[in-house]
Amino acid sequence: MDVIETRELTKQFGSGDVLVQALRGVDLRIESGELVAIMGPSGSGKSTLLAILGGVDVPTSGKVLLEGADLSEMSDDQRTLIRRRRIGFVFQSFNLLPTLTAEENVSLPLELDGVAAREASQRACHALELVEMSHRRGHIPSKLSGGEQQRVAIARALVIEPALVLADEPTGNLDSRQSKRVTDLLQELVANQRHTIVVVTHDEEVGASAQRLITLRDGLVE
Repeated sequence: MDVIETRELTKQFGSGDVLVQALRGVDLRIESGELVAIMGPSGSGKSTLLAILGGVDVPTSGKVLLEGADLSEMSDDQRTLIRRRRIGFVFQSFNLLPTLTAEENVSLPLELDGVAAREASQRACHALELVEMSHRRGHIPSKLSGGEQQRVAIARALVIEPALVLADEPTGNLDSRQSKRVTDLLQELVANQRHTIVVVTHDEEVGASAQRLITLRDGLVE
C-alpha cells in the first residue's frame, strides 16, 4: 500500500525574472514500512519536497496523496489536522521545549489534540521505550546529550502513531557515534515496528542505510 504518492508535482516561487522552479514534475511513491532517503545538492528541491509531503506547503501544480487523500486540495485547517494526527516530524535542531521533561515533550502533541493526560502519559512512556529512553523520561533537554534529545524527538513523532514520519537532517547536529545510533534506530523502527520514514539528508551513511534512495537535482528526480 502506498502511504504517500506525488504526481507531476511542481513548485514555483516568485514570478517573471525572479521565477524559481524548485520542483519541476516530481513523481514518487513510498510504500508502508519503507525507509526512504532523499538526497541531492543544495538547491535541488529537497526541503521544498519535504514541506509539501508534510502538508506544510502546497504545490503549484500536481498532486500529493497521503493515504489516498490529496493534501493539495485541502484547506489549511484540514492540513493542520492531518499533520497533527497522521504525520510525525523530526528536525535537525530537535525542537524540544526546554522547560518540559522528555516525557512531557513526547506527550504534548497528544494533549494538544485533546487526549486525556493519563493516556497521553502512558503512550509517551511507550514511545520512549521504543527509542530506549525510558530511563531518561524525567530529564529536561539540557540534561540530555544531542543523540538523546534526537531520540526523544523521534519518540514525539511516533507517539501519535503516524502514517508517515518525515525527518529533516536528523543527524545534522550529531557527532559520528550519535549519528550512527540514530540511524540504527530509524532502521529498527522500520524493520521491527513497520513505520514508514522519509529522511532528507546530506549524510551519505544515512542515505546508504535506507532501503531506497531518491536523488533530486534541479527539482527533478535524477
